[in-house]
Amino acid sequence: MPFDDFAHNPRTLLHIAGALRNRGVSPLELFRRVGVPPSALLDANGWVPRQLCFALSEEAGIVSGDRFLISKIGASFELVDFGPWGRTIAGARSVGEACAVAANNVELLHQGSALRFFTFARHAELRFEYHGRLGASPHQHLLGSMVFLRKIALLAKVPEAVSVRLSIPYSHGAECLEETCGPRLEFGCDYDSIVIDRSILDASIGDVGPNPIEVAETAEATGALLKRLLPYGRANLETVAAHLRVSARTVQRRLRDWGFSFEEILDDVRRTEATRHVISGENSAIEIAFLLGYSDPAHFTRAFRRWTGMPPRDYARAFRSNYS
Repeated sequence: MPFDDFAHNPRTLLHIAGALRNRGVSPLELFRRVGVPPSALLDANGWVPRQLCFALSEEAGIVSGDRFLISKIGASFELVDFGPWGRTIAGARSVGEACAVAANNVELLHQGSALRFFTFARHAELRFEYHGRLGASPHQHLLGSMVFLRKIALLAKVPEAVSVRLSIPYSHGAECLEETCGPRLEFGCDYDSIVIDRSILDASIGDVGPNPIEVAETAEATGALLKRLLPYGRANLETVAAHLRVSARTVQRRLRDWGFSFEEILDDVRRTEATRHVISGENSAIEIAFLLGYSDPAHFTRAFRRWTGMPPRDYARAFRSNYS
């Protein structure tokens, strides 16, 4: 696989927007600045380029003023947040089997990463690494990944039997990572790995968390509904709520918990659909305006200027000149 094709499932970015909003940071502005449109997170079967995931994680730590923000976000994830990958782990009979299943199916989440499970005389290891050219610093993303992988071993409910080894060197203040990685934490190691005492590998796993979360399901369903409803001029909160069979207030609350408002999602879906149509050149501006639910083409043109800084025709011309 070419390095440029390395990508991550949007589920891995699930809680970043909500964590930023809770800290008074606009996730919409940050996501767009990095190059990750919020609408990209609405497709659970899609992929986000890996370098953008790295950049988003690094930038989130900077703008929030919390250098360990992503590790805290990693701790907030539950297995069910990761869809099929999480469900296969939850179905394991023991901690050892859960680790093996996680390693064997990691490509459901990451394209361009390796997760390997080794067993030795006294311990076992879940080793995590990135393949190929990284394109951006993976530091923050790595911390979040390791914190969550530790939670797989913690299914045995014996935290003293689990330790975390990081390849990054110790830096001032890094002891704060004990909050999410536990006290058995080592820096400057040869591998990034979760080390597990062999004595707990056969431990059965109990309840792995709540049922698949309503927040993610609502966000994904909202994105799909908006694309279907736009041409009919019915892409509004009340119609979406009716399709989901919940109240408009419930939709708003769930989306806010996810990190974005309904209006922000609608605007971003329109923006991404608009740029796609303009670049393809298959539809006129009037037709695109109709497909996006605008009653007047002038309204579409004004919105497109707001999104891109130029009218549709100039944007299409600039795109073709850059890629010709």
